[in-house]
Amino acid sequence: MRKGTFGVVLCLYPILAFAGVILNWPLLCVVCFAFALLVEKDEWAGRQTLQALGLSLIVYGARHLASWGLELLPDLSGLHDLAGTALGIFVNLVYLAAIVCSVVAILRVGKDQEADLPGLSELAYRAWGKRKPRPFPANPYQPPQPGQPQPGQPPYYGAPQQTPPPPYGQQPGQAAPPTGGPQDPRQP
Repeated sequence: MRKGTFGVVLCLYPILAFAGVILNWPLLCVVCFAFALLVEKDEWAGRQTLQALGLSLIVYGARHLASWGLELLPDLSGLHDLAGTALGIFVNLVYLAAIVCSVVAILRVGKDQEADLPGLSELAYRAWGKRKPRPFPANPYQPPQPGQPQPGQPPYYGAPQQTPPPPYGQQPGQAAPPTGGPQDPRQP
């Protein structure tokens, strides 16, 4: 595990930031991101805390958009209560998904791996001007199968069929005299 400038393990900052998502404290995520970015100046810790900050902002935004949308509805008893229940369920599902993503990210970050949250990981890489590395296939080279040409080569149709040369003293195209079988008595 790598240590930062203050002797603190670098995975502490993303873990605290994802704990801020779980506890619904976006300010803790902002502080951890700022500390990893400005004080530690570590790219990996900055990317992970940026993902936590993005996840926290998604939850914060969903909660405030739902309350704002509920305020726009007229205060009719049935419609307002139904919309409030539906928006409350939506916000709680978003928060539950954020908690699950945060727990998975904490487990990954604790092993010095990428948090790799969908959507937010690409955003974090782009913030540092990089592209997310793609995994390599397990076996990139497959040997060609017999009978299949390699790229740029003419097709292979098998070995050319060669006929054995005729026996000594016989012209090509003539049938060879039978050997070992019954002989025709009329032949000299």
